[in-house]
Amino acid sequence: MERRTLRGVIFDMDGTLTVPNHDFAEMYRRVGCKTRDILTEIESWPETERKRANDIIHEMETEALATMKAMPGAEKLGAFLDSKGLPRGLVTRNVQASVAHFHANAWTLPPFAPALAREFKPYKPAPDALLHICAQWNLPPNQIVMIGDSAKDDVVSGNRAGCVTVLLDTEGKWRIGGEEGDGGTDGTEDGDTEDNGLTVTNALTGEMVPHFIVNSLDEVAPTLRAHFDLAAPDNKVPEPASA
Repeated sequence: MERRTLRGVIFDMDGTLTVPNHDFAEMYRRVGCKTRDILTEIESWPETERKRANDIIHEMETEALATMKAMPGAEKLGAFLDSKGLPRGLVTRNVQASVAHFHANAWTLPPFAPALAREFKPYKPAPDALLHICAQWNLPPNQIVMIGDSAKDDVVSGNRAGCVTVLLDTEGKWRIGGEEGDGGTDGTEDGDTEDNGLTVTNALTGEMVPHFIVNSLDEVAPTLRAHFDLAAPDNKVPEPASA
């Protein structure tokens, strides 16, 4: 097959660019969320309940800032992409204040731009934020990589946008699923795992299947080099209105 050219990379933040330090399961429990999407669910609640839920989420996210640190290999990968002239964007379900804290306290390279947080709606797994960045970069989605640690949020949003998707699996918990009970393509059996606070099967199927699975960010550059040509955009990527 003809090698595709990749010209930009979009990252998730929590659990991808930063070491996981959010107890999402506890957040779901305290808020009382019953669906797969805590942010979308609470938007439909009455104002009093919605405020209580948002206060809990804000409190837990603020506490996590104290222990935020970059994921091993994150800045090395960022420097590699910068050396190739590839723009770096960020899409997170966290708030913009947390993104600012990350840039100021856990990141020494130039910031990610655009850096879209929870203030941009709809949230992942909707593809809108990714498509917004593609439009801002004036690049087609099939020339963009989406990297994240959540199959249900990051991989699904990337696949829906038409991007190349890379799932960061530092614990080796995911596998590509086959027919139910067949052990999957890697011979392992089905089991349960956690994905951003939800207990789900470890067998990836449908929109949750990424193009690549890596166990560390150090594996991303070799994986992309092996399968794609990496090239800076032909056009100058414009500076975002707000990062």
